[in-house]
Amino acid sequence: MLALEPTTDILKDLPPRRAGQIVVGFAAETGDLVARARAKLLDKALDLIVANDLTEPGAGFGTETNRATFLDRTGRCDALPLMSKHELAHRILDAVLTLP
Repeated sequence: MLALEPTTDILKDLPPRRAGQIVVGFAAETGDLVARARAKLLDKALDLIVANDLTEPGAGFGTETNRATFLDRTGRCDALPLMSKHELAHRILDAVLTLP
């Protein structure tokens, strides 16, 4: 089992945004994935959050694959299938480039 420790909330401590800046957050959860991710998206005023459920096989830390759900500020929620982390990185970039 991986032992995690609380850290400083980096997203909450960011300086004020500049025009055109996009802020993406990441959420590693163990339950209520969409609800928790949506709460973080709103609380931290993010443009996009990439959330994954650490209890899903093949997802999270210590694997070459991941399964993620994207939520954006417009309310869009896209659950992606299991894929390589390399492919997921490309999907994140594509999502950022197509944000309204």
